[in-house]
Amino acid sequence: MRYPSPLLALCLTFCLALSCSSSASAEKQPRLIVLAPHAVEMIFEIGAGDTIIGTVEYADYPNEANQIRRIGRYDFIDYEAVMLLQPDAIIVNTSTTSAPMQTRLKELGFTLIDSSVSELKQIPQRLLELGDITGQQQEAKRSAEKFESTLAGIKSQYQDLARIDLFYQVWPAPLTTTASSWMNEIFVGCGANNVFADSVSEYPQVSLEQVLSSTPEMIIKPIYHGNSNQEAINWVEWPEIPAVANEQIITIEGDLVHRTGPRVLKGMQQVCEKVAQARAQKQSQKQSQKLSIQKAAIQ
Repeated sequence: MRYPSPLLALCLTFCLALSCSSSASAEKQPRLIVLAPHAVEMIFEIGAGDTIIGTVEYADYPNEANQIRRIGRYDFIDYEAVMLLQPDAIIVNTSTTSAPMQTRLKELGFTLIDSSVSELKQIPQRLLELGDITGQQQEAKRSAEKFESTLAGIKSQYQDLARIDLFYQVWPAPLTTTASSWMNEIFVGCGANNVFADSVSEYPQVSLEQVLSSTPEMIIKPIYHGNSNQEAINWVEWPEIPAVANEQIITIEGDLVHRTGPRVLKGMQQVCEKVAQARAQKQSQKQSQKLSIQKAAIQ
């Protein structure tokens, strides 16, 4: 027998408290404070953006989200503002919303709902749960099915192709990369191999020597909110790195892959296309080398 997840049970309890029948939801929409930018994107994705009465810095997508009142950030919240707003529930990300903040909000009597995501397959599940909370079940179902279909299409197109070794520069100083299961799932789905995938830490600091010895065929530098100057390291000074020699140093919009919301598939598609270009270049070079060897043998 299958039992509902704790989060699903909480969502059902919340919906019952609000009388979430199709008729009641039309009379009363929930008033939500959302403390995670990716959850803001999810709620707008299912057509429930007008249920959000407060959010945090960097919750800037879609454009309409910029009109929502700011009541804090991931590690700070204006409790007085929250008390005045009196939300029906507060959407958090238990992985990034500070633990003391979550504890204090519970002490104040607020209902917290977790929107954290650690795997791509969890995004459709979160969309459906948010649909139940906001009364947007049908739109949530459409969004979830679209996400699942698009993800399956990307993986079927790229993940079984010849692997390309890549280095992902999260931060230049100190030089930081990623070994998170979230990012590794994106890389593997694109037919790429993260050269630091086996690191113990999710975001390990590495040395230039370690990057050099890993001989990545691609270097990806995300640009995103709060990012320091990604050009602080001038990789062209190390032409012995295949990625440098072949001019495979690229930038992407970091928010697309770092935020665990529906837009991640746009970011994943970007990564997959860049990896495909590096793969094609590598195959072309191998073919040229093979022809050169054959010509030399004939002569």
